[in-house]
Amino acid sequence: MGLRAFVAVAVLAAASALPSVAAADVQHTIGRGHTIEAIANRYHVTAKAIIEANHLKDVKHLRVGDVLTIPGVKDKSDTTTSKAKTHEAPKPTAEDRAANAAAERRPASADTTASSSRSERKGEKVAKAGKTNGRETTTFAMKAKTPGVIHVHRIATTEQYDVHVGDRRGRVSPVALKTFEKMMRSPNGMAHPIEPRLVALLSVVSNHFGSRKIEVVSGFRPFTPTQFNPHSNHMHGKAIDFRVAGVPNEALRDFCRTLKNVGCGYYPNSVFVHMDVRDQSAFWIDYSKPGEAPRYNAPGLDADEGTSDVHDDGHPTTAPDPSSDATAPSPGATPSPGATPTETPSVPSTATPSADPTAP
Repeated sequence: MGLRAFVAVAVLAAASALPSVAAADVQHTIGRGHTIEAIANRYHVTAKAIIEANHLKDVKHLRVGDVLTIPGVKDKSDTTTSKAKTHEAPKPTAEDRAANAAAERRPASADTTASSSRSERKGEKVAKAGKTNGRETTTFAMKAKTPGVIHVHRIATTEQYDVHVGDRRGRVSPVALKTFEKMMRSPNGMAHPIEPRLVALLSVVSNHFGSRKIEVVSGFRPFTPTQFNPHSNHMHGKAIDFRVAGVPNEALRDFCRTLKNVGCGYYPNSVFVHMDVRDQSAFWIDYSKPGEAPRYNAPGLDADEGTSDVHDDGHPTTAPDPSSDATAPSPGATPSPGATPTETPSVPSTATPSADPTAP
């Protein structure tokens, strides 16, 4: 073999021993938001190849600043050397973001089965549904349609009022107080001034539930010897039994409990929620039915009434004791206009038009 032929063979052998530029390894520095899928797409290699080359165990939690070896990448920036280079990936593209989102949904372990992944996604849906159902069954809140105006329906008499609560100074207006005094009179026609803070709280409730109609079951009630609490706030114009049209009593109960210095009573076997104003908040549940003795959820509660104390507006209870003086008014009570302590006000045959009682 000639000298020239020997040199040519030696050069070819040396060249074949050099690493191929087309299959060189490059280095990638992990940046914020980078994922295995996005990096693999960037360099046109498989995620599996990157994982195996770097012996990765947790591909879901890559640390910013770490350097990964990307195997078998053609280095376009330098075709004359096979030295490893460090590359900064460009800003994530739409494809990268899609891959990132897909990676976030995948379990961290590489050997997690597809069925476990489906179970995880199903669990997320169930959790979201639970939160949604929770909101629907506990709040029913919406923006007030008529802020500061309470739309009231007295169930027994079908009276309806649209009450503008505040005056120009931001206080409960005298006209609103007079309207509530008349509307919350007892079944025997007795009336009592209504505590302004109670009216203000009803306005808060109305606004919270989107100005839905407030349906009054019972308001002022004079003392009777058979009532559970001889010092009930109903006797002093500081309590109301009511509900909100279209709102479950459970949602109304939960909101009333967020109000400051309020007594809240919940009656799961009846049709109303009790709310009164007091110096310190209290809450109770009475599981009894109309006509039964109270069955409270705990002893020693500062309950204002029992279910059977509420015998107003068609609320079924046992008949009152004929020997008791059920018409005796509490101090400060006065007959409502057009009614006497021994008369029950006549009930209109049709609903009164919803007019603004505060209009001059």
